Amino acid sequence: SITDRLTGLFNRGKLDQALALELSRSDRNARPLSVILMDLDLFKQINDEFGHSVGDDVLQKVADILRQVGRDIDIVGRWGGEEFMLICTDTTLEGAIALAERLRAMVASYVFPEVGHKTASMGVSSYRVGDNSRSLLVRADNALYRAKDAGRNQVQSEESAP
Repeated sequence: SITDRLTGLFNRGKLDQALALELSRSDRNARPLSVILMDLDLFKQINDEFGHSVGDDVLQKVADILRQVGRDIDIVGRWGGEEFMLICTDTTLEGAIALAERLRAMVASYVFPEVGHKTASMGVSSYRVGDNSRSLLVRADNALYRAKDAGRNQVQSEESAP
């Protein structure tokens, strides 16, 4: 299976395959490629306070938002738990930051039934010559942690590193 049963988005295995393929294409054709890692802020509190079925509803709605914001050329999936990934083909770092900011704003403005407003933090990185999946994702993950450490509900990029 290549889809996550709960959200209907691609699963981690499919994301791994797609990222490897897109990295190969970017390397071969000198095309931009960016990755957005998104984590729902304080998601554990939803499950603890409202139960896992409400948490599942939140994840399904976030998947719907991702489908709305993601472009036809983007590959969108559930990375794990409350984490999601967008593989943004033919997209510069600046373009991916703008896309992540639109996504962040949509999540923050949505009123989830039973839980109200929730936020998400995001980390963005862009392909560099010689990158592999791991190096690209480490930079996105580091940016995601900076977003969380800086107060959550924000987008950080690999370029925003101190």
